[in-house]
Amino acid sequence: MPDFMVEIRARLAELQLSPVREAEIVEELSQHLEEEYERALTCGASDDEARRQVLEQLNASDLLGRELKNVEHRISDKATALGSERKINFFADLLQDLRYGLRTLAKNPAFTSIAVLALALGIGANSAIFSVVDAVLLRPLPFKNPNQLVMLWENAPHLGFPRDTPSPANFLDWQKQATSFTAMAAMSERSFNLTGVGEPERLEGRRVSANLFELLGVSARLGRTFVPEDDKRGTHVVLLSHSLWQRRFGSDPGVIGRVLTLNGESCTVVGVMPPFVQLPGFENRNDQLWVPIAFPAEEAAERGNHFLEVVARLKPAVTLKQAQAEMDTIAARLEQQYRTYNAGRGSAVIPLHEQVVGEIRPALLILLGAVGFVLLIACANVANLLLARAAVRQKEIALRLALGASRSRLTRQFLTESVLLALFGAGLGLLLALAGIRILKTFIPVNIAQVETITIDARVLIFTAFVTLVTGIAFGLVPAIQSSHFNLNDTLKDGSQDSGGGNKGNRVRGLLVIGEVAVSFVLLIGAGLLISSFLNLRNLDPGFRTDHLLTMKVNLSEVKYPDRERRAAFFDEVMRRVRELPGVQSAAVAGNLPLTYNGDSMSISVEGVPDPPPGQQPDVIYRAIGPGYFATMGIPIVRGRDFTDQDKGDSKDVVVISEKTAQHFWPGQDPIGKRLKPGSSTSNTPWREVIGIVKDVRQNDFIASPKMQMYLTYRQLKSVAANALVVRTSVEPMSLAAPVRNAIWSVDKDQTVADIDTMDHIVAEAVARQRFSMLLLGLFAGLALLLASIGIYGVMSYSVAQRTREIGIRIALGAGRIDVLQMTVKQGLKLVGAGMVLGLLAAFLLTRVMASLLFGISATDPITFIGISVVLLAVALLASYVPALRATRVDPIVALRAQ
Repeated sequence: MPDFMVEIRARLAELQLSPVREAEIVEELSQHLEEEYERALTCGASDDEARRQVLEQLNASDLLGRELKNVEHRISDKATALGSERKINFFADLLQDLRYGLRTLAKNPAFTSIAVLALALGIGANSAIFSVVDAVLLRPLPFKNPNQLVMLWENAPHLGFPRDTPSPANFLDWQKQATSFTAMAAMSERSFNLTGVGEPERLEGRRVSANLFELLGVSARLGRTFVPEDDKRGTHVVLLSHSLWQRRFGSDPGVIGRVLTLNGESCTVVGVMPPFVQLPGFENRNDQLWVPIAFPAEEAAERGNHFLEVVARLKPAVTLKQAQAEMDTIAARLEQQYRTYNAGRGSAVIPLHEQVVGEIRPALLILLGAVGFVLLIACANVANLLLARAAVRQKEIALRLALGASRSRLTRQFLTESVLLALFGAGLGLLLALAGIRILKTFIPVNIAQVETITIDARVLIFTAFVTLVTGIAFGLVPAIQSSHFNLNDTLKDGSQDSGGGNKGNRVRGLLVIGEVAVSFVLLIGAGLLISSFLNLRNLDPGFRTDHLLTMKVNLSEVKYPDRERRAAFFDEVMRRVRELPGVQSAAVAGNLPLTYNGDSMSISVEGVPDPPPGQQPDVIYRAIGPGYFATMGIPIVRGRDFTDQDKGDSKDVVVISEKTAQHFWPGQDPIGKRLKPGSSTSNTPWREVIGIVKDVRQNDFIASPKMQMYLTYRQLKSVAANALVVRTSVEPMSLAAPVRNAIWSVDKDQTVADIDTMDHIVAEAVARQRFSMLLLGLFAGLALLLASIGIYGVMSYSVAQRTREIGIRIALGAGRIDVLQMTVKQGLKLVGAGMVLGLLAAFLLTRVMASLLFGISATDPITFIGISVVLLAVALLASYVPALRATRVDPIVALRAQ
């Protein structure tokens, strides 16, 4: 590269400029001419031709004048060389630093690209995860004064339900007696068959108290919400969700007043709710419509059936503690009045935000910490790059100091370059975050609240800007300080090329690598624990075969099929047609399939055994099924027999129980032929004979141990109806979805068929939260490992380049290539070993935070710690081996001659 500074100074000599102003112009113009020279070479010009073209530009009449004008406009007569102290305003200095920083980064595209990409990965990951944390954890719920809202539960820990759904009668007593709340409302899950509007459809919704939406502070987008007069029997009105209004009614504002047929009854549409209205509850359901709860007299008096979800608003002056104390008093009073049903039942007052967030909080906070660690590793990598680059620029820095620039001024210049890198990284990181959010939404469990609001909004942009500023200063501060503080005389001496890479610089680079390894080790341990935990979950036996099993909901209308005889006739005909389909091995009727519903349990009494005291009756999950259910589901019958078509309403009442139920009520006995009944032994409910024992099934919770269960044939039940079909196939299950649905419609063209799914997918969704945490933490740990290995490789490569002369001397004195290889690899492994020791100590402390996310594995599992240590050592060995191999190929003659 020709030295254009001499030519520029020759042309400036006659202007008799001050030394500092001349130095400013010379530096500006020389960089411009060097860029033009390189551009000419790129276009195919020879060295001489390129130099001639550049000098012609320099001789142009306007070039020097334009540069003088720019400098005159930018600085005063007392201005000094780039990097020196100024007496003008801060913004002029900043503008000059930015221009110089941009040119410097543009001249080193490889360095800039690597640094920006590393920062983009770190900043982008932080922005994406923060957008999730902000939407789910930090953002207020979309209700009026959400901090006053609470959920009210019954507390029945002796039954295994610390947050149990209240019964209607208990709720009504709460509503009358509680004074800590301005209002209280109840909700109950309900499914609806929508017919008469295109294809019949099954819709999920809820029965709600008329005052619910007023309590929440949510107004209708069209029409109105419910009024007290709606909450009476015989009033048939409905509110539509915004999504249902758009999807089924084409956003028609004339839908208000329209009559819909829901479950065979006519209901008038009185309102359409705004977008993204998601009512709170035990599970965050995506309701499509709502109707008034309007308790019938029998239901209002019911205390043994627990199915409501209750939300309330605290009075402004009432604290959560005061409300809990009052509810405890009311619960104790009800326990004294109704010991048969309320013995041992307390109450729980839970803030609504805590209820909605649920178990996802620790997982999201851990992921936010993980991406913070990834950003730290990215910063350490860029800091190492800047340190190596600063060593190359020390001649330039020394010249600036010699011309009068202050060290603080140079530090500011380097920090400006660092912040520029962070800004470019943030820009690219935001693009990566946008793509990442789309991917994240596919993995986030569907029952997490406010998932649809996750986006890059102003709050996320502010967070990204803050992270960018802190990042730019964090990774740039140490290199900036070190680069401007060195021995000026040593640097200016010829042959002192290693001065900038002295012991202090090597120590800093080594410490950065040690930090990267330590942080990576912690993340890898966390990911390893979650992976092992998830594998333990996937290896759990659900109690049935999940493969080749097609499921669907078939809820019959109570108006069209009011009794068990008509329901049985419908399902008998459907079963006959479905079983004739090619590819169907077996099919059965069921009620509430495993892992799709958390309710349906009751206390039972056993013949010949005294009833336990009130409140101590064990709870048993019950399911209504049809003949062939156990064979179709692949649930082994341990003893006895299955239901048959002869088990009807006019025959002997029978029941099949699970192994756990048999062991609890008849330990060491044969339960076949024994009798039990729902409720107390003195109730009018008929006794049922045990005809079979089946394997325990994970019905409500895939992770918890199976609870006691019993199965009833739907043909013998008046009030409990079957609502699902299961089909065992010899082909891919979803390929039979349409034929099975058509078979159902051939029996009843208006019958809705919903929630068509495979049992494999249902089981996979049961561990969706664990899979979400595992995948993301595994991804971030892998990214951390990649960045750390790049950091190790970069430091070792720089070390080899810095020690080329030493390595050449060693080889000249007889050192073998194996000796050089071992020396270099040993240096890298020392750094990795120190980082792993620090990471091991940190992992023992930090992984305890993850204990609530783990299943079947300890937070200090030795196999995981040993396995991750081996993986990290192997990666570090590879990252050190490549530079070490290059060191063995150093030619001593070339190395000594270069020095």
